[in-house]
Amino acid sequence: MIANLPPWNIARLTGEHAPASLQHLPQNPEPGWGAFMVYVGFDAQIADPELVLHHQVIEREPLGEGNSVFLSLSPVWDAGRAPAGRRALTISTHTALAPWWKLFQYDRSRYEQRKQHYVERMLRAAERVLPGLRAHADLVMPGTPVTFQRFTRRAQGWVGGFPQTNLFQAWGPRLDKHLWMVGDSIFPGQSTAAVALGGLRVARAILQEADARQPAPRRHVSPPHPAASKVT
Repeated sequence: MIANLPPWNIARLTGEHAPASLQHLPQNPEPGWGAFMVYVGFDAQIADPELVLHHQVIEREPLGEGNSVFLSLSPVWDAGRAPAGRRALTISTHTALAPWWKLFQYDRSRYEQRKQHYVERMLRAAERVLPGLRAHADLVMPGTPVTFQRFTRRAQGWVGGFPQTNLFQAWGPRLDKHLWMVGDSIFPGQSTAAVALGGLRVARAILQEADARQPAPRRHVSPPHPAASKVT
């Protein structure tokens, strides 16, 4: 079985049959992070058609929590993401999980206030690339780690896998004899390229093990032809 899930979700799925490595997980994915997202639809006139589609805006340090944001802009030709005359923009920043969940569970009004505060900060940062964005946006949809859990079912809305800062802290892909894990939880971590590489490594390991289990083919040796034994 190959599970494209984080360890916490695999533990929940396997229940009492969970591998030993998943039976004593902490309650929350640590170390790790979530993401705060803002999805924006806006008037295409404020964006140069030749504008680069991906940007990183750093306002201050430490990074994350709205101090650094990533912008991904839909291409002009992509009518699947925005209708004619409009553009779609995705803004994201890394954020700690615990504060969002604490407010969501115990103080919904402050949860909403914090959400709006992050929206304003991130839109303001995005205007360094797209001046006038707030005035020309007719769709602004925020998403917190709570939102991520709701739509993706990832535990606590965790995204991005474990920070790849130490090879000895990385999760190995094999959880049990018949259970493998792929995705951003294993080395080399997050991003499309990294997840694809991790999947290729797992596939190669499984195929090599399957080949090793196959019995070696028996070589058929033909008896010598009678004529070959004649002495002339």
